[in-house]
Amino acid sequence: MRILSCLLLAACTASGPDDDGPLPRDQWPDLRDDTGDDEGGGSDGGAAGGDAGTGDGDSGDDGGDGGDGGETGSDSGSDDTGEPSTGSGGSGGPVGTGSATTGSVTYAYHVPACVVSDVPVPVVFSQHGAGGTGSGMVAQWTSLADTECFIVIGQGSQSGNGWNFNSDVEGLSALVDEVDTLWNIDTERRVLHGYSAGAHWGYVIGLANSDTFGGLIVYAGAMSYAESYGVWPDGTQGSIPVAIGHGTDDSVVPYAYAEQAEAELSAAGWPVDLWTASGGSHAYDADHQASAWSFVMDTLD
Repeated sequence: MRILSCLLLAACTASGPDDDGPLPRDQWPDLRDDTGDDEGGGSDGGAAGGDAGTGDGDSGDDGGDGGDGGETGSDSGSDDTGEPSTGSGGSGGPVGTGSATTGSVTYAYHVPACVVSDVPVPVVFSQHGAGGTGSGMVAQWTSLADTECFIVIGQGSQSGNGWNFNSDVEGLSALVDEVDTLWNIDTERRVLHGYSAGAHWGYVIGLANSDTFGGLIVYAGAMSYAESYGVWPDGTQGSIPVAIGHGTDDSVVPYAYAEQAEAELSAAGWPVDLWTASGGSHAYDADHQASAWSFVMDTLD
C-alpha cells in the first residue's frame, strides 16, 4: 500500500514549519507554488512541529521486545455471511505489548488477548508529540483497547521530535503494510490518532488519506497545517469521522484552533465531534479517548 501523502503534491517539496505550535495564518508560506521559507532545515520535506516542553503524557518504558511476525496472511476472502470481508487477512502477529522494527521504522504495539486471526480487528495508529515516544502513546490507549478489542500501534518519528512529511510518511506507509500482514486488520476501521505535533501531522496525513484511514482522532492539534499544505479542503479522498479533543487553557495551541477545525469540517459536511477539557492545558488528556473512539466507531457502523 502506498500512503497518498503531500509527497505527491507540489506543496510538499518545500520544508514545513517546525515550531512549538501552529503557524499563524498570516505566516503561512505559499507552498502550493513550491516557495516559502525552509524552516525545517532538512532535505526530507519538512516537519510538523509540536510542543517542545510540555510533554505528551508518555509514561513507562517500552513494553518489551516483540517477536517475529510469523506467517504472512492470505487473502481475506468472504466472511461467513457471504459478504466480502474487510479483513486484511494477516496472521501470525504477536499478542501482548512490545516493540518491533520494520525497515527504518521502530514502533510499539499493544494487541489485546481478545484478538483472533479469523475476526477482522480495528487498529489505531497513534502518533506522539514532540519529544514523545510511540510506546508512551500506546500506553495511553492500552486500557481502552483491552475493553473495546482493538490494536494500538505507536510509530516513532525519525527525528524523535517533529514529524517529517517525507521519511515519516514513507515509514507510516510501510507500517500500515506490516500491520496488515501481521494481524487481520479491519481495513475500514483503521484510525489515525495524533497528539500535538502528531496531531498537526495527523490532520495532513489523515485527511489526505481518508481512503486508507476510516477515522481521525486528534488532541491539541491545528488543522491549519492541512490547509497550508494544500490538503484541506481540496486534497482529501472523501469524508471520514473526525474526533477533536482540546483543552480550553492550552497556551501552546490555543483552543480556538479546535473550534475553527470543527466549524470548517462541519460546514463541509464531515462528521465531527469536539471534546473539550475545561481548564485543560496542552498536556495530553487521555479522557478524550473513549468518547472519540465511540464517535468514530458509531459513525462507521
